[in-house]
Amino acid sequence: LADGVHYRDLKDVQAAIQDWSQWGPAWTDAAARYEEIAEKALARGRTLTAGEALWRASLYCHYALGPLYFDPEQRKVIQKRKEDLFKRAAPLLAPPLQRLEIPFEQVSLPAYLRVPATGARRHPCAVLVGGLDTTKEDYLQFNNLCSQRGLATLAFDGPGQGEMLYRMKWRQDFEKAIFASLDFLDARVDIDASRIGVIGRSTGAHYVCKAAAMDRRIKACVAWGAMYHVRNLPAMPAGIRDGFMFVSGSSTVEEATKFFESINLDGVAQQIKCPLLVVHGGKDVITPTENATLTVQHAGGPTELLFYEDSMHCCHDRAHIVRPAMADFLAGHLLA
Repeated sequence: LADGVHYRDLKDVQAAIQDWSQWGPAWTDAAARYEEIAEKALARGRTLTAGEALWRASLYCHYALGPLYFDPEQRKVIQKRKEDLFKRAAPLLAPPLQRLEIPFEQVSLPAYLRVPATGARRHPCAVLVGGLDTTKEDYLQFNNLCSQRGLATLAFDGPGQGEMLYRMKWRQDFEKAIFASLDFLDARVDIDASRIGVIGRSTGAHYVCKAAAMDRRIKACVAWGAMYHVRNLPAMPAGIRDGFMFVSGSSTVEEATKFFESINLDGVAQQIKCPLLVVHGGKDVITPTENATLTVQHAGGPTELLFYEDSMHCCHDRAHIVRPAMADFLAGHLLA
């Protein structure tokens, strides 16, 4: 719901699912209904309605992927459909999103750049970094909040995420993808490279903190569901553990735990000098509260904490409160 699934659609999808085998088809059927709405809107020249319907269809394909970690063929088909739907939606939205490829070693990072319709020549920009199973396409709701506040946005898939899964597996030095996005923005004439912020969701929260500690081009940072470490990986819900195994190419939980030992801000958080906002829920079963408190305690610059004791992972159940607050934080530091 927080990312844009409509409540009525969610209830219809739930009613169509009796077991896990029906999960993917229920979501892709819902996507097909919005694709049909989009086609009718396009035939009548109603491009904004079409763009929003295509985006929602893409989002529903994203959620269809949920339990398909170990069904690679079905996952690849739905992932491609998700990508294609969003590619069609992007130029129809207001303001539009521009599809780009960011050079990164021997491959490129698929990305979308969005510039607000403010009339400014050069714009401050927020770089949006996804997590274990979040991607550039399902960041649109937060993207909208940034655009409304006058910020440009750059959302990309890093190693192991979305489209990049088929180009490059997850990397222990994932933060290098963030550095590549900053290099890319440096070269843009429509972006003010002196006013760049980053926000990372869940696993992405670790990497934006690490990037902010290492690269002074970052002027503001948001850790959305702080991840100081993942020493609790074996105790995570099974579906989340499966995800960590999948993106890292691990065959066991032990292998994945070893791989993600690289997620550790000990000795790193102290180097974060830019303003930092940490957003966390006390009932988070993926990243425990100590991940937020450790990040706040050790960060080397001005730090704010937005914490709800009774909230879930990334405070998605309070999206209407925390997401505008995060956008305000970035706008406050980048537009000043």
